[in-house]
Amino acid sequence: MTNTKGLWAFIGALVLLLLVVTWAWYQSSSKLQSAAVVGGTTISEAEYVTALKQKFGTQVLQDMVNREVVFQAAKQQGITVDQKQLDQEIAQIRQSYGSETDSEFQQALIKQAGITEESLRQEITYQLLLQALATKDIVIKDEELLAFYNNHPERYARPMQVRLWQIVVASQEEAGQVISELKQGANFQALAKERSIDSLTAANGGDMGWISLGDTRIPDASKDIVADLSTKKTSDPVMLDENNYAIYRIAERREAQQQTFDQVKEEIRRELAFAQVESLDDVMERLRNAVGVQISGQMQH
Repeated sequence: MTNTKGLWAFIGALVLLLLVVTWAWYQSSSKLQSAAVVGGTTISEAEYVTALKQKFGTQVLQDMVNREVVFQAAKQQGITVDQKQLDQEIAQIRQSYGSETDSEFQQALIKQAGITEESLRQEITYQLLLQALATKDIVIKDEELLAFYNNHPERYARPMQVRLWQIVVASQEEAGQVISELKQGANFQALAKERSIDSLTAANGGDMGWISLGDTRIPDASKDIVADLSTKKTSDPVMLDENNYAIYRIAERREAQQQTFDQVKEEIRRELAFAQVESLDDVMERLRNAVGVQISGQMQH
């Protein structure tokens, strides 16, 4: 996505925001509820919530204000997010999770990031609107865009990727047993759920998602094995360390591809324009002044 490097920072902020915006509900419903009991001392939910508010309240309030400012400013200036672009952003994230169905993706988001797809869409929409507001008056000529594309072809080359499954076991003997069962027709993903000791992939049938061969999730000891493995074929056991062994299968393969200039033109335009923007703090201050923000009885205008 446009802001891939900061995606997890955005998600982290969103999770914190979703946590704390429930305070008002807790304040009215949890005064008599217990959060914990230590010896003979009770820590109430209200005390717990108050401590959260004292620690994170200012940050969360500013996040909430900034989001509302961006959405209102975008509406005032007639700026909207292209749904096709938003869908592409979501598709790239979904691809990184290796999710084939909507339900798989939604479950992975909740399990690994603690958010729903709708919340993720809202967060990406906010980031795209902020970027659009910050760069709306910046003009980049097509010649500059093409020159940037030609000077950085490697940035728009998609490496070969594989949809990789794995089963990790704790001994060479057990690895041999798994191989034997697979040769007798056992289902790879079912065996992964039953036998794999890898906590990140076992529950998903050993599915590691779409990854390139340079991905750090593939141990160095396994890279050559995976590189030579044919689609739908199972590898021999690979020793990862003194005890653990991995067995791999490539479910699908995507060949390397060079994106065309037309495919990435708008992405380059956004990146070059964003590089010319004043600090985001200055952008947000300008937007807050334009919209008008009142905090603790004082009006910012």
